[in-house]
Amino acid sequence: MRVVAGKLARRGLRRGLLEGSVAWIVIGAAAWVVHFVTRPEAPLVAKKDLRLGESLLVTHVGPPDTACRRHGRRAAGAVEHPGAS
Repeated sequence: MRVVAGKLARRGLRRGLLEGSVAWIVIGAAAWVVHFVTRPEAPLVAKKDLRLGESLLVTHVGPPDTACRRHGRRAAGAVEHPGAS
């Protein structure tokens, strides 16, 4: 249903705007609404109840720089520590 609504939305808005068909604009707008309303919810990753006074720190760590590891180069800003091999 969602795939069909997406295709109808694209076709309807394209034909309606480019060819000037009011009927296709209405079909495209209605299909876009169906496509938008039927989108799946984002999955719940974690849930934690906090007590009074507790806090939670959320951080994002990006993926490792594979190009540096693959070619033996150091990442920009990397510090070389004495004695480290």
